[in-house]
Amino acid sequence: MTERGVFIVIEGIDGAGTTTQCQRYAAHIRKKGRSAHVTREPSDGPVGVLIRMMLRKEIAPRSRTNAEMMALLFAADRLDHVLSEVDTELEKGSIVISDRYALSSLAYQSAAAADGSDGKVSWIRALNQFARKPDVTLVVDVPADVARERRLSRGGGEELYEAAALQARLADIYLHAEALLPGERVVHVDGAGSVAEVEARIIEALNPFVDASW
Repeated sequence: MTERGVFIVIEGIDGAGTTTQCQRYAAHIRKKGRSAHVTREPSDGPVGVLIRMMLRKEIAPRSRTNAEMMALLFAADRLDHVLSEVDTELEKGSIVISDRYALSSLAYQSAAAADGSDGKVSWIRALNQFARKPDVTLVVDVPADVARERRLSRGGGEELYEAAALQARLADIYLHAEALLPGERVVHVDGAGSVAEVEARIIEALNPFVDASW
């Protein structure tokens, strides 16, 4: 019987450790004999490269960076990402693990907007209505102060969304991520502790979704 591809998204605020955990979970999947493909958003496509430059403040729009503009860019990158990479790997039967996806847009752009109302969230959701839904979105919950210490320890300048006040709002939004993804599968793990401890929690939380694809 052909193995079914599974689309997993790992989310969290900056400093939650999503990038590290995506790689470690992929290694775990490969040890079990399955194909695993790690990807990310912003993607490595042309729109994603532009977004990353804006996040690092290497370039800026002629007016000002605003939540609505970024939401549109992220939505465009997401469709290109899905059509050119995610769908292709899923058709091969791979476990696709994405470091961030639509939840990031719903959380970050609504938190950064001057009007973070339900209307703003609905608009962002509409922008992403044609993007494939993940089989499961896993949220790594980390307190804002812990995540900030991790960001400081890795060095580099502060990126566009890394202001302490915004990250504190985002930490609370992620705790209630289900409200932003109605009808979708969302699971949470505690992101405190060692990298290995968090990895073990992620493996346990995702086992039911992966095991069902064998």
